[in-house]
Amino acid sequence: MSTAIVLSQVSSKVLEKLKENPYAYDVFFEAITISDPNDWQEFKSVFYHQDFDEFKADVPRLLAEGKNRWLYLGENWQLIQFYLTATCGEEDLIFPNSYSKDENDLLRVNAVTSVNYLKYERYIRYFTVDEVKEVAEELSRVAQENDRERLRKICQKAKVNFREREYEDWLEYTDLFNELIDYYKDAAEKENAMLISIG
Repeated sequence: MSTAIVLSQVSSKVLEKLKENPYAYDVFFEAITISDPNDWQEFKSVFYHQDFDEFKADVPRLLAEGKNRWLYLGENWQLIQFYLTATCGEEDLIFPNSYSKDENDLLRVNAVTSVNYLKYERYIRYFTVDEVKEVAEELSRVAQENDRERLRKICQKAKVNFREREYEDWLEYTDLFNELIDYYKDAAEKENAMLISIG
């Protein structure tokens, strides 16, 4: 079964709390299913007693932000990752910088994964507020490029033969790609960080 990816915006304050205590992610992630504000206490067992009392004050913010709109890329992240970075597959999940230009003047943008991850949780990654702004700006530049020409460069970089089929396949994903751009733009405007859940 392929890996699915979900992106969610978080304030820098919540990101710092999650970095301090990555187990708090369970409360954040399950927020959408928690209707009674007291139900989150079922997660009490993941906290050491001293952390739990300190953590209680953060729960309302975690629950509120956990209920915000998420962007579900599902298994479709792979084609978007290929279009943005000229890499694909779970073995290429880490692309080191948020963006770069290579010798062929191919703008490569990592918007789908990150090298930053929560302590003990390699499958929960994040971009900081500043990185989100950079990614949003670079995604806007990619959106202005000619799809067909970009795919030619990408296939050349990835040592894949470019055929018209690659272009036709990509067209099926352009709506999701545009959603990704809008989601990053919205996060940048709100000065939010980005959580990336891989699993």
